[in-house]
Amino acid sequence: MRKLKTLSIMLITLSMLLLSACGGAGGTTEGAKQPEKQEAQSQGNEEKKELPAFDMGGEPVKFMAWGGLPKEGESNAGDERLKRMKEIEQKYNTKIEWIVVPWGEGQSKIAAGALSGEAPADFVLMNMYLAFPSLAEKGYLRTVDDVFNFDDPKWPSSLRSSGAYKDKVYGVVENIDSGAGMYYNRTMLKKLGLTDPHELVKKDEWNWDHFKEMAKKATQDLNGDGKIDQWGIVSYAPIFARQAIYSNNGSIVETKDDKLTFTMGEPNAMEALRFVYDLFATDKVIMPNKNGSMADYEDTQAMFNTGKALFVTGEIWEAWGRKEMADEFGYVYFPKGPKGTDYTSPNPGMAMWFMPANVKKAKEKAQIYEDWILWDKLKDNQRESNESVFQTPEDVDVAMDIPTKNITLYHDGIGDVGKMYNEAIVSFTKGKDTPESAVEKMKKPAQNIIDSVVNTK
Repeated sequence: MRKLKTLSIMLITLSMLLLSACGGAGGTTEGAKQPEKQEAQSQGNEEKKELPAFDMGGEPVKFMAWGGLPKEGESNAGDERLKRMKEIEQKYNTKIEWIVVPWGEGQSKIAAGALSGEAPADFVLMNMYLAFPSLAEKGYLRTVDDVFNFDDPKWPSSLRSSGAYKDKVYGVVENIDSGAGMYYNRTMLKKLGLTDPHELVKKDEWNWDHFKEMAKKATQDLNGDGKIDQWGIVSYAPIFARQAIYSNNGSIVETKDDKLTFTMGEPNAMEALRFVYDLFATDKVIMPNKNGSMADYEDTQAMFNTGKALFVTGEIWEAWGRKEMADEFGYVYFPKGPKGTDYTSPNPGMAMWFMPANVKKAKEKAQIYEDWILWDKLKDNQRESNESVFQTPEDVDVAMDIPTKNITLYHDGIGDVGKMYNEAIVSFTKGKDTPESAVEKMKKPAQNIIDSVVNTK
């Protein structure tokens, strides 16, 4: 997993964006707020307005992340970013320090800094579920809506919800370019004579039924040995299940009467889990998960990348790992369920920059962060990045649009709720349980954990 998270840093070094890594495999908590689909981003590139200079007296501004800055000469976008960094250092008499740590260590660094009294950095890149609820509940993070003007349309319009916990904004990022959808083998699709999913999207017919029928036709024993060697779908079951739940207008948790509530047992979510169960156990078009762990994720990637599966769930950044595929691949939304009204992108891997509570000169450092951003280049750089890895204009358009459909998930940060979710999905997809009994077993203990961690007031 760490290797995969390192791969994904290639997506953020172009414009110091957030990183969409594998993240957790669970559902969502909006702190004490129901997760909402993110609104559309700012329209196009924004004109850069010059901010007034001030003197930092040589004091550095520190950024902590699990990947480095772009190297000179790697890309035009990276070179522009490095050039702007030098201009910022001169303008404010400061030095940009970029601190690289292993993925996941930002959380412990902030906690240790809170106890020692010294912040590990001014901005720390973290997945949402590492920040919420733990660091926010303990008071280790600083709210940022007083140092940034998120009413300015240059910022992503969803920041006030996607970066918030209990109605307070802690996370910041200048552009949202991560999201989850579905990769498909276009070469295999053509051989099977199947309709391209993009055509079904145009007719608003890209749904579970068409998806299942395509998966059935792709699942085959090619050499006649009685074993399936070409699968319709490959996916780590907890990842597939969460996408199915939200594609059917369901949820894992949501706020009801100001209380965060476990909702995976409600009708829309249960319909999705039954759909998942049928694909595994009845239709048998999804390759079985042998391990019940993230090792299954690695297996599914290998199967898809070697041309042995028609579909695999995946986030945008994973396209970088498919550039060497012999077959052509495509990228499309996860299909809509019967109760779904729009395509969705449940996103536990979403990451943002967080300021530790004990950062000094927070307002000044926030301005320096803001002034470093190439606002007039953001969308162009995002499209350039997508065009370098996706193979058709339709794929690129989907990769540009999916981030506007994100639903921020970070239930993995609430005690053992994420672990319980994974175990429940693995249990019924391996035939050890039914969706109904698996959810019933975790319903009460999950709610007890949520109450003890989030619903404390």
